[in-house]
Amino acid sequence: MSIQTAAKGILVDSEYKNAVSYTIACACYCDQHLVHAWVEIDGNDEVILTFYVNTTTPFWKKGFSRIKAAWDILINGYREEQHVLLLERDSALNVAHAIKQTVLKLDKLKESK
Repeated sequence: MSIQTAAKGILVDSEYKNAVSYTIACACYCDQHLVHAWVEIDGNDEVILTFYVNTTTPFWKKGFSRIKAAWDILINGYREEQHVLLLERDSALNVAHAIKQTVLKLDKLKESK
């Protein structure tokens, strides 16, 4: 297995001055499991990885406590949810390579200023 040029599992959405955004596909091929990722470098030379996912709340599913969910939000101000992204080996390598290449590219752009 190696990094692919036409990368399986990851797509460049947009490129900006100090960031690149990607869409990462889940191995289950369900469009509800897509992860949108941003790789950017801030003014302090820190790399910021931001992941955006859509989660659903099984509000009417048996066993789900709507009262507990509302209580969590009321008391804590948030509700934790998890998201699982399944990646095939090739896709995982492509995602890792894309992040690495983006950081190197953004470093070069910053140095050229």
